[in-house]
Amino acid sequence: MTTSAPARVTRHHGPEHLRLSEQPLFRRFWYAVSFASAVSDRPIARTLLGTRVVVWRATPDSAVSVALDRCAHRDAPLSKGWIENCHLVCPYHGWEWDRNGETQRIPQFPVAPHPTKSGLTMVSSQERYGMVWVCLAGADEGGPLADIPPIPEFDAEGWRVVPEAEWHFDCSAAHLLENNFDGGHVAFVHANTFGDRSKPELTETEVTRTAYGLQTYGEVPVDARPGESGATVRRSLSRLYLPFFGHISITYPDGLVHIMIKAITPIDDEHCQLTQTVLRNDGESDRPAADILAFDERVETEDRDLLESLPKEYPLAPHLNAHAKADRNSLAIRRLWSDFVTGEFRPAPENS
Repeated sequence: MTTSAPARVTRHHGPEHLRLSEQPLFRRFWYAVSFASAVSDRPIARTLLGTRVVVWRATPDSAVSVALDRCAHRDAPLSKGWIENCHLVCPYHGWEWDRNGETQRIPQFPVAPHPTKSGLTMVSSQERYGMVWVCLAGADEGGPLADIPPIPEFDAEGWRVVPEAEWHFDCSAAHLLENNFDGGHVAFVHANTFGDRSKPELTETEVTRTAYGLQTYGEVPVDARPGESGATVRRSLSRLYLPFFGHISITYPDGLVHIMIKAITPIDDEHCQLTQTVLRNDGESDRPAADILAFDERVETEDRDLLESLPKEYPLAPHLNAHAKADRNSLAIRRLWSDFVTGEFRPAPENS
């Protein structure tokens, strides 16, 4: 007579699913909403955690300004407006604001006093690493919980910077982040690019909780390095900065280092944007930037096709899925987010 093993009981604290709209703490981080080069002579619209913002420059050389994408007069989206005389102009009635959101002109009665509530609701913003970063939380919400994640290789000697693209995914930011730390899917999802279905085995993964999130190390055999032939091994040291930022450093046996900067921004609970930059310690003649981008376009398309077919809600509770030894990274990530939303973990600077 055969008896089944007793069911394993997994303890879990916090919500069963990660719903960013129910967690105000996620507003207290910096997120990359675009490449800085995308903000030029016209305002652009972006959505962060369900909040629409407008991003613009008063002059081509000025720093970016960010405000809620809503005119206080009649609610028109300011991202449909334009820049004139260094002012952001509303497309509905032509009201104008300076780079600080102060009302400068109401054309219907230009000499009349401006209404008290006519100014824009400004949002904290910075430009760093060639990207525009936004934090929705104001002083009344406590401001940012952590600084913009560090990228020490950016503009450092011996490294070249390859800004790639802003990719949109119809999946949660949590699903996309977990995917990028999951070595087990490479052999199958990416079989047409760099994976090898005949070699799905992984080495042991090292996972360490850090002051800013977590760090993982692992090795993945691949059919070939992008643009080359011959099987090789990717040795990946990946850092996750809460909540959805990935610094993934891949080292090959010959010393080439390929770093992927994955700035994942939650548009809402079910959609996200990936603003990706690559850094490498080789030169343009070794691998043209255009080839790197073309390859990564194919890789992101493979991931997107799979991720957009998953259920929209991201499961935090372990009992909602089956787990195997290869899922150590994923489980560590889910525990990290569970601790964060229940107040048991707060990020700190990397060198703390």
